[in-house]
Amino acid sequence: MDMLVWVAVVAGVLGALYVAATRAITVCELAIEDGAVRVVRGGVAPPILADLRDVARTPKIARLRVRIVRSSGRAEVQLRGDVPAPQAQRIRNVVGSVPLARLANSR
Repeated sequence: MDMLVWVAVVAGVLGALYVAATRAITVCELAIEDGAVRVVRGGVAPPILADLRDVARTPKIARLRVRIVRSSGRAEVQLRGDVPAPQAQRIRNVVGSVPLARLANSR
């Protein structure tokens, strides 16, 4: 029984460290629903947010989660949800058009 408690505590600590590390590299997280973009965590420069809203509206994205993270000194876009490949590339192009420092300093 003691071993089971110890394993549960270690798993909880490792889970908390994973969440903390993931949030530390996250510049921002966006939720797109029915073409509407909402900032969930972090911040993004207003002109970039406006461009992302344009991309989300035409054609309308039903449901998508966008995470922008720091990766080797640049911004990396992680998409979770259904989005056509050309529209996903447009999202990456919008984010990639701005230096990481400008994205990260907009909080």
